[in-house]
Amino acid sequence: MKAKEIIEFIENFAPRDLAIEGDNVGLQVGDNLDVEIKKMGVALDPSLSVIKKAKENNIEFLFTHHPLLKDPIKNFTGIIYKKLKILMENNIILYSAHTNLDICKNGLNDALAELYGLKDVQPLYENGLGRVGIFEGSFDDFLEITKKYLHTNPVVVKSREVDDNFKLAVLSGYGLSQSSIRYVAEIADVYLSGDLTHHSKILAEELGLVVVDATHYSTEVFGLRKFVDYLSSNLVLEIISLDF
Repeated sequence: MKAKEIIEFIENFAPRDLAIEGDNVGLQVGDNLDVEIKKMGVALDPSLSVIKKAKENNIEFLFTHHPLLKDPIKNFTGIIYKKLKILMENNIILYSAHTNLDICKNGLNDALAELYGLKDVQPLYENGLGRVGIFEGSFDDFLEITKKYLHTNPVVVKSREVDDNFKLAVLSGYGLSQSSIRYVAEIADVYLSGDLTHHSKILAEELGLVVVDATHYSTEVFGLRKFVDYLSSNLVLEIISLDF
């Protein structure tokens, strides 16, 4: 299967135009997209350890959720140089689908909504990020699902009791910023995401929003595993996970 055919398949599932403005999605490293691919690696991050594993496992096409470059870079030295050197010397194509994979139908946020069986599901934000709907059950039921499928020891910020059949917001990855907590406090009872900070915790308590931090990693990897299953069912090549 050619690299360009893999990219076409991914982009049919998670169209690039769904990505939020400024998100660096698509081809990250590579030149010849007519090359035949027999082995594909999937990872959350294009970390140095992942790229080294790709080399060790003879990966020809590496898919990562997070892009290689997120901020403006003025030079290619240090870790970024080491990453590029391994990728280029071993002819490893690197491709990323980030917020477009979060937003798309059956993407990472839909995976969370499905996990909790949310009813009347809507996008949390106008740009399509996150999901919000009704969780039919108790808060303890919700926590049991979270601990079983996402993280065994999530951080729970609970300044008030939550009635059964509550409004739940979910957002894979980094969602527990102060601005997001202010926004979600107006529309949901409970908010599950990742990357809770000290100041965000205090704000959630003050606003009466119950927050559950199941970590950036776990809230994204749950959906990524489903995406790998989808790829494996449709692409004629070997696919392995490299950091989950």
